[in-house]
Amino acid sequence: MSLFRSAGPRTRRLAAFLKRRARSAPARRPEMDCAAFPSLFRKRAVVFTDTADFTLRTARDGILQFLMVFDRFVAEARPSVASAGGRLVKVEGDSLLLAFDDATAACRGVDAIESCLLRVNRGRPSGERLVFSYGIGYGDVLEPEGDLFGLEVNLASKLGEDLAEPGEALLTPAAAAALDKATLRRVVSHRVVTFLNRTVPVQRLKLRSRRRIRHVR
Repeated sequence: MSLFRSAGPRTRRLAAFLKRRARSAPARRPEMDCAAFPSLFRKRAVVFTDTADFTLRTARDGILQFLMVFDRFVAEARPSVASAGGRLVKVEGDSLLLAFDDATAACRGVDAIESCLLRVNRGRPSGERLVFSYGIGYGDVLEPEGDLFGLEVNLASKLGEDLAEPGEALLTPAAAAALDKATLRRVVSHRVVTFLNRTVPVQRLKLRSRRRIRHVR
């Protein structure tokens, strides 16, 4: 079974490099990595979403009910994400991984998702509403077809799943530093966290929509 979801040209290029790397002496691998870096990595902004109270919802309503609600939202969200200049890379459980060309576009994407949530949630019973938290990263990532890999992807996932509260969007330092001036004015300090023995000053994006739909209790 392959590590990768699809077999497009970027995936084949990465898989071929990994095979060459595995056959090489460990001492040569850093040099190989540096030489291959321009052809394998791309600058991307990533957004990782997490659904509030996923475990509670599935225990109460069942996984089929959640998947019905989530699938309905994903269908509505795709054009909203595209209108902000992004794309849905994959759905992973109750989360979405999104890619954008730059950090400012990623923030527009979060705004677009929030607007879509308000529209889809409107008039529905509490068990059919969704609330997300968000992690936003920016940096060099591997981009095989159908997936993303890299430190900023990992950090965005950690922020979205573990640190952000429902209705919050948190940014890595690299993402905050890459914003345009107008978007940067919407960013405030959040807290400093430790990740792999590194201190990471996390920032918070003030979402344009302040209408928060209360998440399930």
